Amino acid sequence: MRFMSSGPSAFLVSAAVALAGCSPNAGSESSDAAPEAALAVGDAEKAQTDTGRSKNDLFVSGPRRSGELDLNATNLAYLYHRMSGEPASLARMMTKPLGMRFDNEFARRRFLEENFDEFTDLVDEAVAAETYLVELNGRLEDYDFDREGFPIHGLFDRTMVSFIASESGSEGLDFALALEGTGEMSFLPMSPEEAESLSNSRNSRSVDLEVAFTPIEAGWEQVRSDQKRTVRAKAYRVRVLSRDGNEIGKITSDAQPSNAPLRLYADNPFAKTKLTNPWSADNAPEAVLNRYAWIIDERWQMSNYSDGDKFDEAMSLNGSSAGGCVDQFGYSECQRISERRSDFIARCTQSVPEQRKRDCYSIRRLPYTRQEADAL
Repeated sequence: MRFMSSGPSAFLVSAAVALAGCSPNAGSESSDAAPEAALAVGDAEKAQTDTGRSKNDLFVSGPRRSGELDLNATNLAYLYHRMSGEPASLARMMTKPLGMRFDNEFARRRFLEENFDEFTDLVDEAVAAETYLVELNGRLEDYDFDREGFPIHGLFDRTMVSFIASESGSEGLDFALALEGTGEMSFLPMSPEEAESLSNSRNSRSVDLEVAFTPIEAGWEQVRSDQKRTVRAKAYRVRVLSRDGNEIGKITSDAQPSNAPLRLYADNPFAKTKLTNPWSADNAPEAVLNRYAWIIDERWQMSNYSDGDKFDEAMSLNGSSAGGCVDQFGYSECQRISERRSDFIARCTQSVPEQRKRDCYSIRRLPYTRQEADAL
């Protein structure tokens, strides 16, 4: 089968747009898993550094932060993988958002090689912004004459914003941004005179809410009945905008935003060595165990949400793991992959050192990916 080819220059233009493009038209919702109180940024950073030496050794401080980043599905995926350490579908994430198709494997590999540095520059920018912004849909409620202002619908104590993972090329559960502290900024103060003028000049109460936030940590979290790959963040400013982009008002948190470098996973999922397919490596069983140690060693669990992270439950549901084997590959192909995976596990138990044999059985829980399908 021949595929439509596309020139490498498309990556530089399209990927830059994907990184800095408009925020998604994603709805926000309150989370049933909200903590009793949102941590201030300083407290959250301290909590992160107090989770134990062994876990802290897995993380490093990111680059110095500067500039702004408008969040979308693509750069949220970069941010999530770099902060959490979850293995990334690297080649797929370089090509899927651009709609890249190749005539043959030679062309695909050449594209990955020639554009890898530019791609990692985009990832670095995603974890080095000083100001992170996401735009939500909101609505001004009836004017409150006692408090003198408009309550805002669309901001909750913990506002969850969902993103579709497939848009970024990342294989796995969908993403979520958990904005903590937005509830305290869900009221827009305004004098009665200003409110009357505003009401007379507008036909709709719908508004856009530009939320500025600081990312704190990332990992798996149960959100209502679903599992999400979640970036937890502290919100510190909300700009209320009319649908034509004019500022109606601004609300700021009492807490000062942190400009400290982000806490990143030391083993970079976007390293060039991760382009290789562990399922087809010379010593494939150990290569797979090494690549997916993040899952096998339960590093996916966020320190503050251990009760909400039900990884085993998510991986046991056919529709949750990487979209589900059947959903992603079809019944016949999924049956083939499942049988080959069972053979691979048996091969693993016979070839790895004794102390790693138990880990081989954890391969059953791994998400199904295109790399595995192509190799087995």
